[in-house]
Amino acid sequence: MSETIHHVSDFAQYAGFLVSYTVMAFDGNVPKLVRKAERKKNKLISNRDRVQLKVHETDRKTEKVSDDVYVWLKEANILIQEMEDMKTETEVPLPSWNEFKILLERIKALNAKCKFDPFSTPNLGLDRFSDENIVCFKSTEKASDELLEALQDDNCYKIGLHGRQDSGKTSLVNAIGKKVKHLNVFDVVIFVNVTQNPNIRIIQDEIADSLNIIFNNIITDAGRAIIISTAIKNMDRPILVIFDDVRAKLDIEGVGIPCDSNRCKVILTTCCQEEECDFVDCQKEIQLDPLSILEACTLFVKHSDIHEEEKSTSSKLLNVAHEVVHECDGLPGKIIKVASSLKNKPFEEWKASLDKLRHSIAEWHIFLSFRGEDTRDSFTGFLYYTLHKEGFKVFMDDVGLERGDKISSSLINAIQASRISIVVLSENYAYSTWCLDELVNILECKNKMKSRIIWPIFYKVKASDVRHQKNSYEKAMAIHEKMFGNDSEKVKKWRSALTEVSSLSGLTYKTGYEYKIIQTIVEMANDNKNRSYMESI
Repeated sequence: MSETIHHVSDFAQYAGFLVSYTVMAFDGNVPKLVRKAERKKNKLISNRDRVQLKVHETDRKTEKVSDDVYVWLKEANILIQEMEDMKTETEVPLPSWNEFKILLERIKALNAKCKFDPFSTPNLGLDRFSDENIVCFKSTEKASDELLEALQDDNCYKIGLHGRQDSGKTSLVNAIGKKVKHLNVFDVVIFVNVTQNPNIRIIQDEIADSLNIIFNNIITDAGRAIIISTAIKNMDRPILVIFDDVRAKLDIEGVGIPCDSNRCKVILTTCCQEEECDFVDCQKEIQLDPLSILEACTLFVKHSDIHEEEKSTSSKLLNVAHEVVHECDGLPGKIIKVASSLKNKPFEEWKASLDKLRHSIAEWHIFLSFRGEDTRDSFTGFLYYTLHKEGFKVFMDDVGLERGDKISSSLINAIQASRISIVVLSENYAYSTWCLDELVNILECKNKMKSRIIWPIFYKVKASDVRHQKNSYEKAMAIHEKMFGNDSEKVKKWRSALTEVSSLSGLTYKTGYEYKIIQTIVEMANDNKNRSYMESI
């Protein structure tokens, strides 16, 4: 009976201590078990902080922290929180004496397990996380290292990866996403192709599916964004969202992605150059460079499956392949496409196929005809830059457009070599005799070579004005007739050319965002290039 009373007295002291834990000094009235628990809790906090520091200092590029470490840290945080709750949550029923002993044993066991062998293991290469078997050349390794470093930077939540089309951006971010999930940096990695899903609602649906979010009757984009943002903020660990192929400013907060590096990291890929990457407003901008000639040849040999059974034959093959690789501008996607088309072909077909492919790639040009003072520093300048980034060889005579009365033979050769001619018919186009001569040569080339294509762009003018020479076109032709005579063959050719080009299928721009019509032109060029490429194969 006295022993029972003793235990009740001890428990009363223990309960009273827990109620006033935050203000009570450690003295002889505090049960030894409680003081022991406090010491072990402090030791656990110290061990937890030490392990977290070691995790933070581990180079995730070369090492993967053991899963046991993360399990231990999670359990340690839970136990520490349970002890803290005993000091503050006086309205919650206190644990029994036995439950307190069990809690103490759990803390003791965790403290004993804070040494891990091994703490980390050598990291797997990036190629292990890619379905496309990425070859980690210097440019890829450099970009992947910078991406991993940025993803672990607490001051960086939005990262821009830029490079030319076919440079391998999509393959790289896919592999990075799988790798950081393997490294336990993120619990969830979401991939969204913005080009295919430019609509904000479709993007929100993809993110919601990945996070198991149900919108119910929420119909506004803003309401859906709040639900997504709340779900992300309530997650235990941050997530990674990859927006691939961003071609215009993307309001990620409008989608529902919180601008908070502790909750969410974002990667945006784009074809923009570094100096033009401001539109994605990133804390870190990373460039994915083309391959060197040696690396490009190595990749070509791998995917074309060149065998060195006959040294002389293989040497000849490699020489021709080297020239084709040079035309691919060091872009892995383009190199793999060309090389794969030649795989397993006999040597007799290799030379003919390579010559045909080399000729096809080398001749791929776009000729821009425009009036410099109208659009050089605006529409045509941006169009040239965008096409160039997409890998097209664009001829833009930015120097001699207004020189003399006769266009040069080099300009005529450029027109003849170009598969596509884009004629930007602006308000003052017809005032330039140079532009009109260009147009005549472009149409003559098309009539001789049926494979040539002309795309007229009616820039802030009506097609009917060009066709019937009205308004500014009427005034321009009147000036030419006064100078050369009403019956001048030259003027007749110019009028005929304006009538003919205006009857072709083209695009009209009046007002609005110029990047939209530029994007349409680039997509048209890519579609045409892909068709021509398959025909050449």
